Amino acid sequence: MSESSGKYPMHVYDGCMLPAFPPLLPTPDRHMEAIKNFQSRNSDILICNFPKTGTNWTYEIVSMLLQGQASYNKDLKTIGMLEIIDLASLDNMASPRILSTHVPFRFLPKQHLAKGCKIIHVLRNPKDALVSFYNHSKFDSRLSHPSTSEVDEYPGSWANYIQDQMENIHNIYDGFFKYEKDWEIAKRTKAVTNVHTMFYEDLHKDPVGEITRLATFLEVSFEDDLLKDIADKCSFLNLQNAAISIKTGNVPVTEAGIKFLFRKGVVGDWKNWFTVAQNEQFNTVMDREFQGSALRFTFEL
Repeated sequence: MSESSGKYPMHVYDGCMLPAFPPLLPTPDRHMEAIKNFQSRNSDILICNFPKTGTNWTYEIVSMLLQGQASYNKDLKTIGMLEIIDLASLDNMASPRILSTHVPFRFLPKQHLAKGCKIIHVLRNPKDALVSFYNHSKFDSRLSHPSTSEVDEYPGSWANYIQDQMENIHNIYDGFFKYEKDWEIAKRTKAVTNVHTMFYEDLHKDPVGEITRLATFLEVSFEDDLLKDIADKCSFLNLQNAAISIKTGNVPVTEAGIKFLFRKGVVGDWKNWFTVAQNEQFNTVMDREFQGSALRFTFEL
């Protein structure tokens, strides 16, 4: 059942705060149940990432690999984003469908998991992910909300935001720690089988190598020149420019001239945001949350 999140305008479904996407309003119950009961095709490819961990980047690479050419898809990844669209619109989408979602593992389409359809899961170090999400949230009306109280405002100041996230108050999509811990458990227990795991930082460090691994997982044929061309076309700057000049859709890439859907895309920007004290506190929280976990993140290259 859904419930109001009290003093916060976003809705809560099964303990998880969700952005104010139109299909989830006024209550998310019906749409979230529809996602879980979605009629998956055997050829469906589902990209599952926490926000700001490389979903658009991955979507573009997968699209090019399936096309067999390094041509930009005019659509943003939101065309197949399960929580933001009318699911009926996917009925006429040609196979293989590239789908995406930020919803936690427990909300994924049951058929997709039961059939062993392909899933791509990309992780990014939490410090950079949260810095990026903070900057995105400031310009996304489906996430941000003002308040007469600085503490209740979201995302508010950076200091209030990072404290909020460490305490998981605005636990959008369950919050980073629970989201990734649940994925780790699902992989370990074989609740998900046909999954390809990538790290955002590895894609930065060795794009051709990571794209090669992904192409092998997708079982598509490729030439070395194609992989190099895709890596070039999907470099952050080229992809950012393409998003502004080529992409169509309802999700804005810029707000008042500020690029927030594709902001920086670098590894290590967190060092420009975290104070020494905030970093120490965050490390303590991260060590506690990931105690016993095998996850290892890269915080700078």
